[in-house]
Amino acid sequence: MKHLLDDTDLAKLSTCIAGQMGLFFPPSKWKTLEQSIFTAANELGFKDVHECMSRFTSDPPSKELIEAMSCYLTIGETYFLREIRYFEILERQIIPEIIKNRRDGEQRLRIWSAGCATGEEPYSIAILLHRMREAMRDWDVSILATDINPHSLRKAREAIYTDWSFRTSPQWFKNNYFRPAGDKQYELLPHIREMVKFSSINLVEDCYPSLVTGTNAIDLIFCRNVLMYFTPQRAATVVERFKHCLMDDGLLFVSPCETSNVLFPGFDPVSFPDATLYRKQGGADRENETNVAGIEDISHSPTPRFFDPGSVTESQIQEVSPTHPSPLYPALNVATSAPLRDLPAQETASPYQKALTLYERGVYREAEEMVTMQLVQDRNDTRALALLCRIYANEGKLAEALKASDLALATDKLSSGLHYLRAVILQEQGMYDEAATALKKALYLDQDMVLAHFTLANLEQRQGKVRESQLHFNNALSLLEKYRPDDIIPESDGTFAGRLREIIRATTAGM
Repeated sequence: MKHLLDDTDLAKLSTCIAGQMGLFFPPSKWKTLEQSIFTAANELGFKDVHECMSRFTSDPPSKELIEAMSCYLTIGETYFLREIRYFEILERQIIPEIIKNRRDGEQRLRIWSAGCATGEEPYSIAILLHRMREAMRDWDVSILATDINPHSLRKAREAIYTDWSFRTSPQWFKNNYFRPAGDKQYELLPHIREMVKFSSINLVEDCYPSLVTGTNAIDLIFCRNVLMYFTPQRAATVVERFKHCLMDDGLLFVSPCETSNVLFPGFDPVSFPDATLYRKQGGADRENETNVAGIEDISHSPTPRFFDPGSVTESQIQEVSPTHPSPLYPALNVATSAPLRDLPAQETASPYQKALTLYERGVYREAEEMVTMQLVQDRNDTRALALLCRIYANEGKLAEALKASDLALATDKLSSGLHYLRAVILQEQGMYDEAATALKKALYLDQDMVLAHFTLANLEQRQGKVRESQLHFNNALSLLEKYRPDDIIPESDGTFAGRLREIIRATTAGM
């Protein structure tokens, strides 16, 4: 291909891409970058490659153009059970340990596939969890799958694949969970597809953890073959924010080529044969910090040893789980606390202000201590109670979060924001009817509350109420017209109006 852009153009373009999307295009990859921008210019209807580049490097480019360009700058190629050892570890060791350690506690599991591409990864997780359904009966399980590429998300929601997506999976995987869809294609069975919620999230620009996007109190984050495309600085920022999203002792799954001794501060490496995971620091002390003791060594099996056929039963969980508490998932109510630091310097800062600062930095335990001090001074401080509710939610303490929201509402029954916050907690507990009632109360008090319409729309969509869901999505879009794109939506944990508009449009594209 004849060079269409000179080195100055490509340097400017790569700098802009790094700033807007976090993607790393050093000079060695400029040829690939030039080809990608050329293809984008042709397919997006620009006059030529220079017009496309000029539009993208404008200050700032539109969010729509950023998402459109992501289709050409990222590689969405993936397949089911990619890097199969990780799924073997997930099914045979990680999930059984979670089940064992939460047997007498809150039976709740939250998984996030960040950078899910066309859906093969989250659907692989869903299938493995479905096979363990007997052992996880009555559990509240959620799988969130996100990507910046709208075309990939559209294909993921359709859940129709060719043989190429099954190239490393065992035969039972396709035979048991897919049905022929014509032209050598296969459609995922509806009950598996419904286990995964897809959403558009830009890991560089969007806010997380957030109650709005469901990226709080996560147990397991899969972000494989994603960080390697980011600049080192962006990758470090994303990892830090993942840490805030995870529960204490939550696990981060990355690709083998992304393991690093320096990229994961605040995490402990957890070594398995042929795989390394990263565990968020903050749980109980362990005798062995770098590998899992007391678990069967599966490194030498010639083929993946998934339980087959059928689902994993309670007795099988007992069989594969160690007889003593594993250092991987100790008792979840025991944790150490980091020292307080970098709080507002002024001595006059109230405990609430200090708690808010800690909360915004993801230091939840210390934020909880500070907000409790505020409530000792004034037990009816509505702001402090609402903040305590958010802290508990991000720590995964849903029962405590609900109690805090009830106490806050007792002091201010006419607060639409408090009813909304209570609805989000109820939804996370799987109490969908009660959540819908709380959202309707919020809208009764404030019919212009964007997030109440948005959350109710998502809830109704999940329950199959398509018409009602579309109505509330439309209401939210209409209300967003009153905001500038860079306005922060109230109660949203920092979500911009323009970004929420894009999320709604991406969500409703296939409705």
